[in-house]
Amino acid sequence: MEFTPAWLERYLSHRLGSAVIVKEEDITRFPRGSSRETWFINYRSKDDIEALKSIVFRLDFRGGSTDPSSLDQEYFMYERLGQTDVPVAKALWWEDDPSWTDRPFYTREHVEGSWDVPHYQDPDPAYDEMRIAISKEHLSKLALIHQLDWKALGFDKYLPAPTSVEDCAKVFVESLMSMMEDIRTSAIPLFLEAGEWLIDNAPIAPRISLCKGTNGLGEEIFRGQKIVAMSDWEEASIGHPAADFAFMQDFVPEIEHDGQKIWGLEHALDYYYSLSGIRITPEAVAYYHKLRSLKTILFGQKAGGAIHANFDGPIRQTWTGTEVLHIGKYVTASAIGIVPPHSGDRFSELNQLV
Repeated sequence: MEFTPAWLERYLSHRLGSAVIVKEEDITRFPRGSSRETWFINYRSKDDIEALKSIVFRLDFRGGSTDPSSLDQEYFMYERLGQTDVPVAKALWWEDDPSWTDRPFYTREHVEGSWDVPHYQDPDPAYDEMRIAISKEHLSKLALIHQLDWKALGFDKYLPAPTSVEDCAKVFVESLMSMMEDIRTSAIPLFLEAGEWLIDNAPIAPRISLCKGTNGLGEEIFRGQKIVAMSDWEEASIGHPAADFAFMQDFVPEIEHDGQKIWGLEHALDYYYSLSGIRITPEAVAYYHKLRSLKTILFGQKAGGAIHANFDGPIRQTWTGTEVLHIGKYVTASAIGIVPPHSGDRFSELNQLV
């Protein structure tokens, strides 16, 4: 659906119990991301015309989300995290009344800030200390998340939860296999074979933690060098905290000075341990990198199905359902030894494999 000024004025006035004003320039559809639609809405109350308020609307694409988790699970994550010290945007309400919308959506507060940290990706060594500070800031928030009492907060209402530290990876893999059965549009034998390999080679977790799932540059909201909101919770899981180190998107930079490494994965794991008391090994992170490649296949299959259901969907879903799916298959096959290892970052993989 399109959020027009006229519709928003009617809907928000109804929802908030007082008349509001919404202008065309107050409506922005977020261009980044391919999991779901995100809209930023500004409005003013007619009783206080000077005060501008901002909220966010989230809903699935018409053909469906790229992520196999449900929209109501995502809303639940924000609602429960709002009861903790983890910085998140406050969940406001869920809407599924067909008299107002043809697709369910939820709203949350808009937190002022930016996902982009100036100069973070600038290779100039002058910014190395800043990059390390940002990495530590992110690690401190992961440590906070991983120490939450997920059971008391009821996160296992939506997320599969292992009963022992030995079963964390097994539960994770089996949940992915169950999701694949729900959305599969074509046979992918590799998915089953890789799942069995991952279960057979699973590490034991140091503890059972709530994990965010999607981390790194582009996922969190900053003001200066401080994270003011953790975003993108659709890949959340309960299990081995190493899972959150398997998809960091530049937040554990490799930094050397005069031939000496001063920051990287092992430094980050040591710093994280100093904050959390949770010891994660590089080997466990490497394992969850392999598991992440299996998840990439799932995303590709889900995105392809969404585009098939609605050919007017976002072009990034087409890319995810084709090239990303292909890369996921190759990297997964490489990870379990079916094909030779493939080196390079995800962008060189994209260039070389298509």
